Formats: sequence, structure tokens, C-alpha cells
Amino acid sequence: MKNRIKNLDKYTKLAIIVIIIGTLIRFSLASMHHISGDACWQASNAIYMAENNKFPLFEFFGRDEPFWAPPFFHVVTAVIYKIFMNFDKSVADFAIKMISPLLGSMTLVIFFLISKMLFNRKIAFFSLLFLTFIPLHIDYSVFSYVDATITFLAVLSVYFALKKRIMLSAIAAGLTILTKYNGIFILPVLLFIVYKNFNGKRNLWKNVLIVSIVPVLIGSVWFIRNWILLGNPVWPFMNSIFNGYEAKTFAEVGVGAINLSKIFSLSGIASFYFGIFGVPDGNINALSFLQLPYLNILFGIWLLSTFIFLIPLVIGIASKKLSHKNLLYVWIGSFILLILLYVINSSWSVTRFMLPAVPAIALIWAHGLEKIRHEKIRKLLIAAILLIILGFIFTSFAKIAIASKSWGFYKDDFEWVKSNTAKNSIFITSGQCISYNIERQTLSPEISSLENADYVWVNQDFRLERMSILGKDFIEELKKQDIEAVYDNKETKTMVYKIKK
Repeated sequence: MKNRIKNLDKYTKLAIIVIIIGTLIRFSLASMHHISGDACWQASNAIYMAENNKFPLFEFFGRDEPFWAPPFFHVVTAVIYKIFMNFDKSVADFAIKMISPLLGSMTLVIFFLISKMLFNRKIAFFSLLFLTFIPLHIDYSVFSYVDATITFLAVLSVYFALKKRIMLSAIAAGLTILTKYNGIFILPVLLFIVYKNFNGKRNLWKNVLIVSIVPVLIGSVWFIRNWILLGNPVWPFMNSIFNGYEAKTFAEVGVGAINLSKIFSLSGIASFYFGIFGVPDGNINALSFLQLPYLNILFGIWLLSTFIFLIPLVIGIASKKLSHKNLLYVWIGSFILLILLYVINSSWSVTRFMLPAVPAIALIWAHGLEKIRHEKIRKLLIAAILLIILGFIFTSFAKIAIASKSWGFYKDDFEWVKSNTAKNSIFITSGQCISYNIERQTLSPEISSLENADYVWVNQDFRLERMSILGKDFIEELKKQDIEAVYDNKETKTMVYKIKK
């Protein structure tokens, strides 16, 4: 083993070091991370599946919507949760947080193998450097979102296609679709690879059919289920066309209604860019709770650093001698099309949807870096990039540590609910992470919900999940109802009211 490693070329050795460092970073951050955002809803549904051995449908976990998401990630999470529950619940909770870093790290390995097939080892190393440390990939290799899974499966399907293992590629693509609707956008990439590999050969159309039909057959299981139960195979998207089940959550924000003007939103495009470099959901206001001194100056330095980091990408795009250019642009273009479709159907909070195409962007970036012929300029730029990478790593640790501490501030509130209310109690709150942390199903904060709920969660200063803050009209009406405060934490400002029946 030592001799094999010793005989490796310089760039492969450096790549192994980068993969090890990237893996350690991802697992370290995941161990600190407190599940938040959409991951709360994903985890709540997966845990429900583990505990009840069935898919949820109209069980609400902080969202006024049915369970519609393609379930492969949730099934995997539920199985892991169920296995580790044999030890302890805290062990199971920790285990499911390790799914994203595991798949994110495996993606790095497979991507390096792809890069070596398409380019030389030097470009493969540079591209790995980009993918390993770009904040977008770090974040979603840590957060318990679906995106690490879909990226891993998409990259795996490309790897198998390049190796001419077409059936394995098709199965991986099918699981990608069964993980997230977005997975279908890897199919044009696979079809392009098949055409390039088998053009002029007798089995071209056989392989085209395999790549076209097998993934769709695997994914169609869930499309059919949603069409039967929700009236729309891709619910909630394009719901204005299918006239499927109407959920207030999506109706209020316009999801499902097509609006072409959203494409030209400058603030939306800016949020997309910010998301690439680690701003949560691309929303710069999400960092307002940090209350750091000189925040404007720090933001300016950060923004300049992102521009410097992307210089090789600009050079790579401008290069006329980019190998496999058509493949890379089909790969990127397919997911740009996905983003445009999502934007006109919902919003610009879509940066993470680009993750399966980031490997292609990494290869163009690496090519651009390698194209800089002036030795001193290239060394200076590489030094600056390495320094910026250190900044990315530092801010990732700082961001996750601060967020984890902020969630920990409310630990007593969450524990009180779990210890003092029945497991089947229904709470009124609109926060999906409140639901996850108290481990209770919820109803939206409406007066009509009081008839079917047992408790009301109230914290009008809950900055970690502002959607959980109740409206003034509801608070006023609440005071007129026959309810009593059963929990009041003066420090966190959390109150729980019991509804008398």
C-alpha cells in the first residue's frame, strides 16, 4: 500500500490530501451542525416514516402542505434512524446528520475520477480544489438537505456513463429523480455522453433507450403517486396547469403560478450569487442576527474575495481550447434551464439546485487556472485563492458554530414540550424547525385551527425562524379564547398555551 501511494504522481497525491481535508471538514461541521431550514421538514418526515413504517401524507410538520417530495433520501434517512434507534435516540439523531457529509465526501472521490478521464491530472486536481472548498458544496455536504444526495447520484450516473456502464448509469439517474424532481435534468447530460461514446455503433439506440426510459420508469413511481393523491405529478410545481391539491403555504407565496418577469429580478440574481458563496438561501438579511462590528467592511472584503476566486472561471469560459466543452456546457446548461423554470414558478432561492452541475463549472475553472501562462501571475493568483479558501473554511465553521449556539439557547423550551406534552399533541405554529425540535405535528396559526389543536407555541422574538412569529390579529384573537399559559420562559420569551376543550 505504501509503495502504491509512493508511486503516485504529484497531483494525485495532492488530490488525496485535499479529499482527506475536505472530508474532515465536512464531518466536523456536521457534528456541530443543528438541523435547520428545509432540512427540519425533511428530517421530521423521515423520522415519521421510521416510527410508523409508512409514508406521511397529510401529517403537518411546520408546513401547511402534504408530503409530496420524492422519497429516496427520506427512505435512506428513515432506515439509518431506525437502525441507530437501537442504541439511543440521540445516537439516531446524530447518525442521520452524517448522511450529507458522507455523500458529499464520496462525491469528491468520484468527481476526481471523472476529471482524470476527461482531462489531465493537473486539471483534475485544480477542479477538485474548487469543488472541495466552494462554500455551496461545503454547506450542502453538511446540511441535512436532499441536495448532497442528488448531487452524489447525478455525479455517479455521469461516471458510469463515461465508463460505458449504461444500465448502472440509468439506475443511478433513476434514483436521482426519485430523490428530487430536479434529478431529471441529468438526463440530457447522459444522453450526450451516450451519443458521443456510441455514435456510429450498432448499440447506440439501445443505450439511448436505456438512459431515456429506465430513469423515468424508476422516478415515475412517485409521479404516479402524487398524481393520484394530489392531482399533480410534480406537485406543487405547475399546479396552475394541473389544478391539483391547493395548499395555503404555496398559494400565499405564488408557488405553482407561472411568472416570467421573475427571471429579470436583480435582487434575485444577487441572492443566487450570494448563495454560491455560503450566504444562507442567498439572503443577506439572514446574517443580520450576527450583529458583528464593521459588518459592511467585512462584506466588502468577502465580495471582493469572491470576484478574485472566480477569475479562473472567466478565463476558462473565454478559452477557445477547452476540451469537452460541449459536454460541460450541456451539463451546466441543463441545470440553468432547471433554475429558470423554478424561478418563473417560484423564486430565486435556488442556488443549491445548481449543485449537480458545479463539477462541470469546477472543470472550466481549473482549465482557466491552468491557462494562465505567466508564472508569477499564476503563483500570485493561486496564493490568493488558497488564502480565500482558508477564509471560506473559517466562515463555514463560524457560521455553523454561531447558528448551533443560537438554536441551543432554546433547548429548555424544546425539552419542556417533549417532556410535558403527549406525543400526539398538535401545536399551532408555522415554523418547520419548531415542529422538528419539539417533535410534534402542527397546524397553521389561524383561529379555525384552535378547534383541532392542543397547544399554541408563542415566541414573538424568534429570529431563527421568523415565519413562526404569530400575526398580531391572531395574538389579539388568542387573548379572547379560553386558553391558559402552561409554560413561560422569561429568558427566551417562549410561551406555551394549552387550549381548553
